[in-house]
Amino acid sequence: MPLKGVPLVTHDPPPPPPATALPGETPPPPAAGGSEELSLSIAPGDEPPAPAAQPAPAPGAEPPAPAAQRAPAVAGGSAPGAERARRPSGPSVALPPEVAAPLAELDRNPGSAKVSEVLAELGRHAESALKRSRMEQVLRIIGAIVVAEQKVPEASAVRRQYAIALKRIYTKPVLDALTHLVMVPQHRADAVLALQRGGADAVELLVDRLVAAPTAGERRGVFDALRQMTEGTEQLVHMLEHREWFVVRNVAELIGELGMDEAVPALARRLEHDDERVRRAVALALARIGTRSAAEPLRRALRDKSADVRMQVALGIGGRKSFALAMPLVVALEEEGDETVERELILALGRIGSPDAVQALIKFAQPAGRLFGRKPSALRLAAVEALRLAGTAPAVGTLEGLADDGDRDVRAAARAALTELKRKPR
Repeated sequence: MPLKGVPLVTHDPPPPPPATALPGETPPPPAAGGSEELSLSIAPGDEPPAPAAQPAPAPGAEPPAPAAQRAPAVAGGSAPGAERARRPSGPSVALPPEVAAPLAELDRNPGSAKVSEVLAELGRHAESALKRSRMEQVLRIIGAIVVAEQKVPEASAVRRQYAIALKRIYTKPVLDALTHLVMVPQHRADAVLALQRGGADAVELLVDRLVAAPTAGERRGVFDALRQMTEGTEQLVHMLEHREWFVVRNVAELIGELGMDEAVPALARRLEHDDERVRRAVALALARIGTRSAAEPLRRALRDKSADVRMQVALGIGGRKSFALAMPLVVALEEEGDETVERELILALGRIGSPDAVQALIKFAQPAGRLFGRKPSALRLAAVEALRLAGTAPAVGTLEGLADDGDRDVRAAARAALTELKRKPR
């Protein structure tokens, strides 16, 4: 069953190995026989496969420690930025006393004048743990530092000591290992928190892992982690020029999830891609971005030869930010020949709910007169549902009139819509 916000899964060719996954590098010769693998897609009608097996723990992963051996938990704070500071959520790790002691001190006194010494000591312990492949210890140390940092006012001189300490810890091997921990369920949340603080360097490694991910489960895990990154995502725009169609598709999906308006020009160029699966993802991304700058590319997508591409536009549009798209949708309705796409375009107008959108829906729902040369009952019913979605005063007034419509189905739908609207809290 499709889940809202979770891309479905289709069969794709296997991605290239990491060494040849980026633009400008020569791909290896194709293997004989070929194979298929599962990857992300949001195409309608695709059936998801059985859930992928859980990934193996990252190298150096340790079993949870007995309760008596666990170090004190790191508490969250309420200083500026503390809404993002939280207690690490993964299983506690057995820490040697020489590591547990400075962690406890950092928790008690995050703004101490001697915090630079504590941070330097923790940095040495993180380096030692990395050399011994104790990545869960490294994650615990980073998590404690990130949480403590958020308790210190941003204008404080002490805050700079945290930035220096984290910069020293965040070497490429550490960041790369954290991207592995993203795939371990019990450590995923803490690894994402740590990677957020890693900035653009962390995003670069996550993008590389997204490109090279061999299974749908790993690709989805990396995809979800990238959705939570707070900086460095601008490099995704360049990945739209990748030579592999499935990389372009996955990156387009991610850009749509992130609502990156700055990516609109690059997305618009990919509307000419030969592969329909890419065009579907690009159309959906543009629709989800939904800003005024996306209006012209979306007009082009609404004229795509594939009904599935046009459908993605309709499915992705909605909300106040999409007001500028109301009239392009009305024009597209006039030209659309696929009744299923027409229905989704009508519903998209309801989600937009602007005065222009509602006026078009009112005309389309009426029993007399002919808008766009035809008015099948199924599309009138779609207009009734769209008016319910809009929920504005003119929409409600029209539904009240349709409650006595001569068409039994339209009449019942209008009454049901009014009942539903009355239940909504004002």
